Amino acid sequence: MPQDLHTARRAEHMVARCTTCLLFACLLLEAGTFASGLSHRSEPAPVAASTSLAPGEATGQNAQPRAMTQLKRAALIATAIVWLTWLHWAYGNLGLVGSKRSRFTRGWALGYWFIPLVNLVRAYQVMKDLWLRSDSLNDRDAYDSLPAPAFLTGWWGMSVSWVVLGVLITLMARDARTDFERINATDLRMLVSAVGVIAGVLAIKVVREIDRRQRLLVASPAHQSGAAPQRAPQAPAGRQVY
Repeated sequence: MPQDLHTARRAEHMVARCTTCLLFACLLLEAGTFASGLSHRSEPAPVAASTSLAPGEATGQNAQPRAMTQLKRAALIATAIVWLTWLHWAYGNLGLVGSKRSRFTRGWALGYWFIPLVNLVRAYQVMKDLWLRSDSLNDRDAYDSLPAPAFLTGWWGMSVSWVVLGVLITLMARDARTDFERINATDLRMLVSAVGVIAGVLAIKVVREIDRRQRLLVASPAHQSGAAPQRAPQAPAGRQVY
């Protein structure tokens, strides 16, 4: 069992580092989008606000945002795959320590992320269960009544806001034709990028903190084997304790 835990822990740590690197790349892309928006926002308007742009002009002005969008989409897909791989290892480690229990099975801990609307609640509950059990070496059966750290809740709120705003603003900006609509679309993209940067920073902290706590799973032999907490040391034979 300890050997299995050591192997699983090394795998979790390696994937956690990859996840952190990809999250940092996504963070840089969002920051780049924000900086690009500031640059375009400061450019003088080439036409009147009420004048529609020519198709060629619209295509040229949207080429850079579209390229950035495609790059971010590729980075997000790669990050999502590695994130779920990390979650697979980290959540599985809970079955090797302490009570060896978890609120969800490893399969559902991943599967809930793919169910629309349900994932808004269940995915957060999976992360909360992973955090609390890793923090306390999984020393009890139920953690549902315990509060989650404030920054974990903040990360989830910012992440959901980032996704929802991104979808809405993409739909709104798709048909932008006038210069006024283009400026509004740029401002909205900057808002999404700012939220994405905050969500990215918090996501990196979530991965690092859970990974750090899982390191303690290996450092505690009693919890590796699921043994009960150690009792107070007994007095040597022939000596009485008053």
